[in-house]
Amino acid sequence: MEKKKWIPAVLAAILTIPTAAFAADTEVKTEKPSIVTEVSSLIGHAFGGHMFKHGAMDEQKWLEIVKQYTPDQVDEWQKAINERKALWKQLNTEQVKKGIKAKREKMKKEREAAFDKLIDQLVNKEITKEQFKQQLKELKTANKWLPQASMKETRELRKQLHKAIKEKDRDAIATLLPKWLKHIQAENQRLAQLIKDATQK
Repeated sequence: MEKKKWIPAVLAAILTIPTAAFAADTEVKTEKPSIVTEVSSLIGHAFGGHMFKHGAMDEQKWLEIVKQYTPDQVDEWQKAINERKALWKQLNTEQVKKGIKAKREKMKKEREAAFDKLIDQLVNKEITKEQFKQQLKELKTANKWLPQASMKETRELRKQLHKAIKEKDRDAIATLLPKWLKHIQAENQRLAQLIKDATQK
């Protein structure tokens, strides 16, 4: 029996963890993906303008908050914002778009090959069911932009900052803003690296 025919039966029999995310990552898309979708598929974390836009809190609002609570960091914030704008401008060039698309396709093929290898190892009893499930988990999170722990920390930091701003908690805002600035600077570095990787021959 061909592998593609018995894969569903094998998975149905042994998996207790959801695999929909993995399947969705490997299926053929009929719509042309946006640059945000392409980037998100590579880094596992949506850029989507979340840096400076949370509802009505746009870039200017952020700067006003920074001036009020951490005025000594205004220049650093402006530099980070300007850098982000420049990076997004590069990201939307045809050269980078093509590079990202090629990288995404390469990663997709690598994941599919790794998945096929796992299935073979399981069927040939080279690994146990538990090892299969663990390695499948690792495969689903491989090549992600941020480790899961870091993503959780980012979400928690963003939640705390917005709560502090909403409640006008001066001490909390003054403590959290520098941490958020470091996060933005780190994201800029990762985005710059992604652009560099996408344009390398």
